[in-house]
Amino acid sequence: MFAIRYQQIPLQFLFEHQATLTGLGKIGLRSLKKHKHTQQVDWQSLASINEVIDPPSLELIDHYVSWSGAEPSKYQTSIPPHMVSQWGLSFATRLLLQTNYPLSQVINQGISLKVHGKLPRDQKLLIQAKIANVDERNGLARISVQITTGTIAEPELVEAQLHMAFILPHFEKIKRSETSDTKLWHTLGEWSTRSDDGLKFALLTGDFNPIHWITPLAKLSNFGQKVLHGFGVFARSFELLPEPIQQIDVRFLKPVKLPSEHNRVEISSEQMQKYVRVVGSAGQICLMGQYS
Repeated sequence: MFAIRYQQIPLQFLFEHQATLTGLGKIGLRSLKKHKHTQQVDWQSLASINEVIDPPSLELIDHYVSWSGAEPSKYQTSIPPHMVSQWGLSFATRLLLQTNYPLSQVINQGISLKVHGKLPRDQKLLIQAKIANVDERNGLARISVQITTGTIAEPELVEAQLHMAFILPHFEKIKRSETSDTKLWHTLGEWSTRSDDGLKFALLTGDFNPIHWITPLAKLSNFGQKVLHGFGVFARSFELLPEPIQQIDVRFLKPVKLPSEHNRVEISSEQMQKYVRVVGSAGQICLMGQYS
């Protein structure tokens, strides 16, 4: 069947992101209204979501696996656990629309992932989503949204917590003291990005934030140019880590700009703990965390 494609990625994938695109549209409409943050959210009273959804199409999974740099044979019958961003973003948006935070100004801070089993390609997915924590301090609201994905028979195969923050009107920037890193780091490998990788990842996940793919708008952002999605940085780095990964917790510290070369994935072990970081082409630490 004839399909319109961008760099081999079928544009028909947009139909699989309808829930995410609808959520982004609601965020855009809300940003046009004057919306003031009044008081701290009683997040424990917010409604959780439990739904059964269709899995991503086999073709979408294959394209995502290819983009992430994984070996094709690794996910022949399963969905990569880090592909949670493809369906998780829409559920996170629905939850956050219950709050009064400025959702168009979200700062993605990281992800925590627990892998209890493989997500099957050929079964419907059971999604359990809730706001796990809200912490408002010093004019910054830090929020963790929990997305648990499984099947009817095995409802908790992959647990993800998406960490994000919103700057509030009374935000005061606090200068943090830098600590020296004495760990011994070993390079596992490296990956590079092309100028259009932001658009490619958007077509694969539905996250069409313009700072990732529209150059004029990205130049007006704090980054000054297009940057790769944090979840894109995570996916490509995850695939270089030694298997199996049972648990990983990372924070996005600095952006990976588009294009970029020689983004190194490094690991270190210290006192029974395993650490991972991504060092950008200019020597900046883009991602840091622990895994097991």
